[in-house]
Parts: sequence; structure tokens; C-alpha cells
Amino acid sequence: MTAWIEVLTALTAGPDLPLRGTIHEVHVEGAPESFSGGFAYSGQPPLMVVPGHGCRVWRHGNKIRVENIDGDPIFISDGVQAWDFTGRADRPRVGSPDRVIYLGPSQFLLHRRSAAEWTGGDFAQPAGEVEVAEFAGRDCWTVQLAPPDEKPYPLRIWVDVESGQLLGYRVEEVGEGSQFIDVTVGETLDEGLFVWDGPAVTPEEHQQLLRDEHRVTQREQTQWFVDNVAGAPLTVRVPMDFTPEDVHATTDSGGFDASNHVAMLSHRPRSAEVWEPKWGVPHYVWSTPLWDWAVGAINIDLDRTAVEELQQRLHPGEPVDRDRRIDPPGRGRS
Repeated sequence: MTAWIEVLTALTAGPDLPLRGTIHEVHVEGAPESFSGGFAYSGQPPLMVVPGHGCRVWRHGNKIRVENIDGDPIFISDGVQAWDFTGRADRPRVGSPDRVIYLGPSQFLLHRRSAAEWTGGDFAQPAGEVEVAEFAGRDCWTVQLAPPDEKPYPLRIWVDVESGQLLGYRVEEVGEGSQFIDVTVGETLDEGLFVWDGPAVTPEEHQQLLRDEHRVTQREQTQWFVDNVAGAPLTVRVPMDFTPEDVHATTDSGGFDASNHVAMLSHRPRSAEVWEPKWGVPHYVWSTPLWDWAVGAINIDLDRTAVEELQQRLHPGEPVDRDRRIDPPGRGRS
């Protein structure tokens, strides 16, 4: 009988054997996605490996290549540099491998968990005996791992005996996990797989590109607002300028959400009941014959005279009804 410590040793320090194969996520139709994003980091943005529901992988030690099922690269690293293709596929971000974050259900099939990650109670301790089974055409150990207190079911894993590679895992009670559907171990791999010789951008260059793109988008949004809503300045007597820096269309019928660093302005096609945004600041709503409007300010208490002045800037001469002030719960007027 194989002891758990033997499996754990293989998982964390297994032979450095080349590997290639195809990974598929096991996902029950209609169930919610198992990864919804969201993580914290400091300093420069990380490089990310997000394989989605399936990928192809080549790996040898700290060198790795990950492609989607169609053959487009997702991530490449030669162990010295890493290339992240999650943005522009023809011009990946290049950086250090120590800035890489693996995300999604297949992450632990793409890189080994460290010995430290196999401590504690988060699917790190066996919940039964180690058994031997064939999986993905390979001789494997399989064992269930005990869940943490907040999760109801154990996790079954399959570990390749020869390489110590995790070939699959599954929560059997709900039928979800991720696994290799084919894998080849020990085959010589072309070193060119782990290098990108095309154009790339550094993290600093990538951040500048994002800033440039954001400024272009802001100019386009502001011009749309000028052309479709109001071309004159929207400064009212508070004094306060409602001229937006960001404008986002919400519907094909002309609804929009606009904002700058101190104010918010929105409208929607008029409905039977006046539309009310869920804003966390005091705001005013009103209606014209075609639109429901809303305006709010941050750290400034608008009064009705200022709102009436803004109305004349936005839709001069149009009749206004259903106008009222809305205070968020717990923030009523004193």
C-alpha cells in the first residue's frame, strides 16, 4: 500500500520530466462558473495564466507553454522571462516569472503546488487511503483530500506515478474539476516552444498603452455627450461643473451614465414610474416627456435651485415633472 507521504513527495519534488498534453475543465452544464476573478497584488500588475475551459500545455521544469485549444498562445516562459498573451495576442506583455499568477480551475495542473501549500486544511490532507488506478492512460495514485470546514465535499486527485504530475482532480459529488485528457511524459521537447521572439511590451509600456487608450475613450465619450446631450458648459451656481469625463451608453435607445470626479449624471428613456439609480449619495431625479433624469454630487449637497439651473442647461424649455430628492438610507437631510 502506498503511503500518503510518498504521493506528497512526488507532488512537490517529482522527477523533472518533460510533459505535454491537453487539459479540459470538467464542468456541469448550467452550474455557476468555478472561478469569477478577483485577486490582489502590489507593485506592477502580474502576468496571468488563464486557460479557460481547456488548453494545451508543454512543460519541462520551470519552462512552460500554454495554448488555447485553437493553438493560440496564452502564456510562455523559458524560466528567465515570461510572456502573457491575455491582452493583445500579437504583442504580449513580457516580465519576470516571479510575477506570474495562475488562475482558474486548471491552475494546479499547470504548475506544482509548493510544499507550503500542502500544509493546513485546504484540500491538503488525505481523507482515505491511497489507491492505484489508470487515468488519462497513465499509472496513477488516487486519493481523496479532506475539505476545509466551510466546504462540504472532499476532492479526489490523480497523480502520475512516474512524474508526480497532478493529472486531474474532481469533486465527485458534484462532478466538477479539471483533468488531462491526454498526456505524454518523458518526450524531448523543442526548446523553441518556450521562447517568444515576436514583439512584446514591458509592464511599464503596457500601463502607458492603457492610459493612452483610456484618454482616447474619454475624448470619444465626451464628444458623444456634446453631440447628443449638451454642448454648453454645465457649471451651476454651487459652483460645480457637471461636464463629464467618462460617459457610458447603457442602452441602444440613448440612455447613458456620465461622471467626473465630483458629479454623476444619467438618464434613461421615460418609464411609467420614475427611474431611480442606486447611488450612495443624495441625488435628484426628474422626468421630461422623453427621459427620466438623475443627478448627484460627491461631498457637495446640491440644492433645488442648482438642479433647476442644470435642467435648463440640459433641456431648456422642456416641461419637468416627477422631480424629487432622494437620500440614501441613513443619510437623510438634517
